[in-house]
Amino acid sequence: MWYRALEVARYIITKCSEMGLPVSNLKLQKMLYFLWVDYYKKTGRKLFADEICAWKLGPVVPEVYYEYCQYAGMPINMCYVSEINKEDESVLDELILKYVGVSASELVSRTHASGTAWDYIFDNGKGNRKPIPFDLIINKEMN
Repeated sequence: MWYRALEVARYIITKCSEMGLPVSNLKLQKMLYFLWVDYYKKTGRKLFADEICAWKLGPVVPEVYYEYCQYAGMPINMCYVSEINKEDESVLDELILKYVGVSASELVSRTHASGTAWDYIFDNGKGNRKPIPFDLIINKEMN
């Protein structure tokens, strides 16, 4: 079962807010990307099917970006009722802990590393806002 990226984003926002470490929209985008990658590594399943696009500051899920863009660089401190099943909550909780303490700028740097799926699609701006195929993410990020 896939979730909507917005459901996963709400889960991340809630967990980070509960820890007293609310995330910005930028950090939320990077966490969504890395959670997608790590969830796939752990389960062999896609976490969500929404497109991830190559934007200037890294991978972005446009629907989630536009939902929270009014926060700009400010923390999103909200709590939602979870729509994630308990088994997946356990996996996501572990992955959120892996990234919540990492700065947004460090996560951006990681996505911008040479040879990443984002780097391949963004291609010095030629692929700005183009979708990053999931097969490419799997191929480039499953090291």
